[in-house]
Amino acid sequence: MKMKHMLPSFLAAACCLLALVSCRQEPDSGAGPVAPVDVKVYGKLAAVLGHGRKKLELVDPGSGKVVKSIRLSGKPNGMAIDGNTAYVAEGGPGGVVEVVALDTGTVKGAFPAGHTPMSPVVRNGKLYVAARFDSKIVEMDASSGKVLNSWPASREPVALAVSPDGKKIWAANHLPAGAANGDFTAAALTLVENGKAVHFPLANGTQGVRGMAVSPDGRYLAVAHVLSRYQMPTTQLDRGWMNTNAVTIMDTACPDRPHPVLLDDPDAGAANPWGVLFSPDGSRLLVTHAGTHELSIIDFPALLARMKKEDRAGNPVSERLGFLHDIRTRVRLPLNGPRALASDGENVYVTGYFSDTLAQVPLKADAVPRNIPLNAEYRPSRERLGEQYFNDASHCFQGWQSCATCHPDARVDGLNWDLLNDGMGNPKNTRTMFLSHRTSPVMSLGVRASAEVAVTAGFVHIQFMEPDGDLAACVNEYLKNMKEVPSPFLMAGHPSRPQTKETGCAQCHAPGVERGSLTESARRGREIFKTAGCVQCHPHPYFTTKELVATGTAKGLDEGRKILVPSLVEVWRTAPYLHDGRAKTLREAVTVHNRGDIRGKTSSLNDRELEDLVNYVQSL
Repeated sequence: MKMKHMLPSFLAAACCLLALVSCRQEPDSGAGPVAPVDVKVYGKLAAVLGHGRKKLELVDPGSGKVVKSIRLSGKPNGMAIDGNTAYVAEGGPGGVVEVVALDTGTVKGAFPAGHTPMSPVVRNGKLYVAARFDSKIVEMDASSGKVLNSWPASREPVALAVSPDGKKIWAANHLPAGAANGDFTAAALTLVENGKAVHFPLANGTQGVRGMAVSPDGRYLAVAHVLSRYQMPTTQLDRGWMNTNAVTIMDTACPDRPHPVLLDDPDAGAANPWGVLFSPDGSRLLVTHAGTHELSIIDFPALLARMKKEDRAGNPVSERLGFLHDIRTRVRLPLNGPRALASDGENVYVTGYFSDTLAQVPLKADAVPRNIPLNAEYRPSRERLGEQYFNDASHCFQGWQSCATCHPDARVDGLNWDLLNDGMGNPKNTRTMFLSHRTSPVMSLGVRASAEVAVTAGFVHIQFMEPDGDLAACVNEYLKNMKEVPSPFLMAGHPSRPQTKETGCAQCHAPGVERGSLTESARRGREIFKTAGCVQCHPHPYFTTKELVATGTAKGLDEGRKILVPSLVEVWRTAPYLHDGRAKTLREAVTVHNRGDIRGKTSSLNDRELEDLVNYVQSL
């Protein structure tokens, strides 16, 4: 295929207008966004999973009409279809897989599936699920839901792939799992074979992993992710200076040799690759770009031939801009936020997470995509538009990245970055955006007076674009109203009762978010948190004093400088720890890296007390 844009300029402009609806619009009185998170082909229909509406809908692509709408119990995260049965992974803590009969539209049952189950796969009578925040792969009997096995993943498995014979189970882990202050930091794949789980790191700088697919013959894996150049100072964006976007190709017989292929062009980034899929005949590799609203259609045999021809003793020749020239078609889609995709061999169906639409893309050359509205009357709120803008790379110079590139889900990427707002040569670990608007000042050294100032500065100095007032205001609205994700270290089956009706507490633990109870160990740890003096810098409700403190951990160019006390809410998901990411775990942070008991009196604690303390902090 010749590399080109398949839509004329006027359609591209229409897409931009769709994505940039004015922030001044207020919420519709309807049921809110569909927020489609998955799509599968079911006969001649497209089965679309709506996270926002909690529905599974069967859509006729020809007419654009919903043939059947099935109400689900929880917010869905992904699905698998086996014959007339859909297995829908739903919810957060205490998540389930609902079993849905597509022919009758009835829900037949539900299986417990861990914290935020994702990417279900059915193979040979077995059901596999990635329990994202439990960092586990779960194997169940597909008919009864009985758990047969579970294996540890590396960190936040978000996608699964199972070989055709069912002998190899692959999990793609979202983020790096180690310390960030070394020369190598990368997310990993987990392979389960012969009952054992082994982790294989991807290329240095890999983070933001979203999608994975196995080829029809089971020989190759394709993994979509961001490839960050975190060792470079953030002085520019040209030619992927900060972040590039990739699909890693791996021969399943050689899992220790990941081969990243850049999806960007020299002057046009392909931000935030998300969904990845092989066509049914294996001839094409399909990748969605959630940040630039595009679909890459890659001639897969030609890609393999090029990789083999240019292999240089393991040197990733493909890790260069323009490697896909002439073997990839880059399709601009008439929607916003393409994530999931499916194919029937003739067409590709892509969901628009923010535009509430479905695109039908014919695979024949020069065909024009069709836009199928799923929620035509809905008008997004300012908060919803803010989330859209946060994920939209069209607000970045040449589309290299969005805010979500370094803050996936508005949290962390697990990397150290050398931002220029506090000097050069002193990299810091990425901080979460959660509660940032309630815990000013922000940044590790407190160099921004407020999160509002930091948002505008981020567009100017990280995305190299000047945001208009509405755009920044909407992003701030989204970040201010982010909901806490309850910790997997809580007892999800035993909801905690509200301890207070104070406004501050409600801001920290938002209404409508059901939190589990503390374990007995965490309850003991709460008392140690007080007696060890941790509470002095991390008081309720935000678990930070919002002050700059001499922690004794600053090194290099920052030696002697004070560090802003971070909030401990959701700290279970923000590893690595300390401002330079040197501590892989919380236990390391309070033991190995707390000499002299500067940050709490932990040196005298025995192993059980340390375990109790860490269990409490991980429950916040």
